[in-house]
Amino acid sequence: MGGLVVDIYIVYVFKAIVHWLRARGSEKWPIADATVTAPPTSSHGYGCPRVEIVYSYRVEGELYTGIHEEPFLSSGSLTDYVERFGVGSSLVVRVKPGEPEASIVREDDQVALAPTPVSG
Repeated sequence: MGGLVVDIYIVYVFKAIVHWLRARGSEKWPIADATVTAPPTSSHGYGCPRVEIVYSYRVEGELYTGIHEEPFLSSGSLTDYVERFGVGSSLVVRVKPGEPEASIVREDDQVALAPTPVSG
């Protein structure tokens, strides 16, 4: 049992490092508004639990799609993440300059750049 926990942790760390490497430098990329186009899917196969978010966005009128994969150490927080990004939900993506088909979802953008709901 202990070996399985270590394996899950190792896979999580590996996926987190890969995501960090992809995101490095992307804070300077232009932003685009994106829309979740399919129900988020989660998987609990070998390794850590993860969720995939499929989204679309436009750059200069052209439609592009992307997939964001988010690893988790436990399934509890995964459920909240899935509920947060249901079909039709908005999110902010960064688009690589000169390569509009390359985009990335950055968690800090979702908080810092997403519109604040109006109450009332």
